[in-house]
Amino acid sequence: MRIKEELKFLHKKKEMLNRELYRRHLQVAQEWGRWWNVVHESILQKINTEMERKYKIMDEKIKRLIQNHAHKPKTDISFYPRVVNNTNIKFSDEEIELINKGLKCNLGSKQKQWINNLAMEAEMAIMLLPPGEQDYIRHHVAKNITRLYQQQGQQATYRNTKEKREDKTAKQIKDKLKKNKAIISKVDKGNSTVILYSDDYIHKVNEFISCGNFTTANANITETLQKELRDTINECRSVIQKSDKWKFMNLNPTALTMRGLIKVHKEGAPIRPVVNWRNAPGYKLAQMLVKVLSSHTPLPFTYNVKNTVQLMDDLGIPQ
Repeated sequence: MRIKEELKFLHKKKEMLNRELYRRHLQVAQEWGRWWNVVHESILQKINTEMERKYKIMDEKIKRLIQNHAHKPKTDISFYPRVVNNTNIKFSDEEIELINKGLKCNLGSKQKQWINNLAMEAEMAIMLLPPGEQDYIRHHVAKNITRLYQQQGQQATYRNTKEKREDKTAKQIKDKLKKNKAIISKVDKGNSTVILYSDDYIHKVNEFISCGNFTTANANITETLQKELRDTINECRSVIQKSDKWKFMNLNPTALTMRGLIKVHKEGAPIRPVVNWRNAPGYKLAQMLVKVLSSHTPLPFTYNVKNTVQLMDDLGIPQ
């Protein structure tokens, strides 16, 4: 929309300039009389000469750029394949093709009553809306549900064949992984998928934990942290209102979970830990504190370090 309005503005500007040029042309022709044709031809000749000179310079620049980029430099960069198989399991071409789609691939197979379930879930969501808006939203949902039924009937033959083939291939992959005690994981810094044995994955995780500065707890301290957090929130009445304190507590907190992304680009393929904090006792409170501190203590730079030169100066490293 913005580009369309910009084009309209430029066309109007061009039309206005053409009219002004035409008016000036008539005015000068009246003042110069019969000498105007000679002056006009001289002006056009100079303009054409200048345009030819500029176009010639531009052509020479383009030729030099083409010559400089004609020979592409040879690089020894090797990209990892879409699937990295670190096991002795043999997969068929069809199975590799399905794994190539990635872990976020949405298979076409659905439950038989998936549209009915979708309609029931939509109705439950509509019941939470204000009474005056329910009929309007329900009407549009009914139209979309009807359209889904029609599309399902039109694509039934093709989708059934494709879905059955994908389901069969996915089951074959699961059976091979289960039989050989292997898993599929995402690699770090890339879109590749790595296949490795479960024992190797567990060994990498244990090695990361043993080499890091971690303290082993004898029991689950989640309940203790939740109690301390609740007492702290109750004491901070000036920051958190009594009616809003439930917004900053996880009602059913759990211990943190960690998964490892395989670093296939490093020797030994260690893991990169990814910790899920969403169910931690202090997750919501930490989000609130970040907003409050950001509004009251603005930093001069977004990332605290302006560039590498400043980092070297702060660390006292001679340049």
